[in-house]
Amino acid sequence: MKLRTVRRGTQSLGILLGVFGVTGIGMTHLLFPGLHCYACPLAITVCPIGLMQNLIISGTVPFYFLGMIAAYGLLLGRGWCGWFCPFGTVNDLLAFRKVRFLRALSPLKLLVLLGTGVAAWRLADTWFCKLCPAASLTASLPYLALGVAEVNPPFLIHMATLAAVLAGMALVARFWCRYLCPMGGLLSLFNRASFFGLRLRADRCTACGLCARSCPMGIEPHREINSGDCIKCGECVRSCSSGALSIGFSLPGARGRDPLRAAGPSPGADGIPPRQ
Repeated sequence: MKLRTVRRGTQSLGILLGVFGVTGIGMTHLLFPGLHCYACPLAITVCPIGLMQNLIISGTVPFYFLGMIAAYGLLLGRGWCGWFCPFGTVNDLLAFRKVRFLRALSPLKLLVLLGTGVAAWRLADTWFCKLCPAASLTASLPYLALGVAEVNPPFLIHMATLAAVLAGMALVARFWCRYLCPMGGLLSLFNRASFFGLRLRADRCTACGLCARSCPMGIEPHREINSGDCIKCGECVRSCSSGALSIGFSLPGARGRDPLRAAGPSPGADGIPPRQ
């Protein structure tokens, strides 16, 4: 089965579970492994960013939260962004322009994550939820259609943030995932240590740049393999004509998990330079 077909299937599953609550069972103690609004009319799982804010406001030590985030992070890292997150799928649908990644803006998502926590602590309110574009799409608009919400200043603020983010997505592929998503920032901390990721056969890589041109995040996968900005979507694997890249589960320290180096030690027996 083609890689993209499998990914579309898991993304559809993420939408069915996260947005439409197809099980019909409220899993109130299960964190959703992606950006998700618990105010969505059919939500059955907990939003990690919303929970984080509420834990900070209540002053609760977040043992369960940290444990679940670590489990998700070590399993797939930002693979959840590329394979499961419903709002990540929206990013994919609007990924018309694949432009280069602006390295200087990479820390923004971590600053958004930090700012979200600081705002919850200092202001005792879930301010990110009041601005979150995923909430705009899956909560504000559905509730308006159901006649529960009304057009008021908070609703208009949600619509403004959603419009701005959608415009950004249309101009820059995966704009939200690249620069602003706090959940992506949280998972990026585990990206190199996760069991799911890219592998590179350096002896096959010709540095042709096809992987970079196909990458929706605008990075160079062969030189930034499994970096915090890689969502492990596998588009680079599909485009690699030499078969140098592969994706799947392996130990974080396995051969091939390192990026291509311009110069380095000679390849081992399998053509992959040993780890330093």
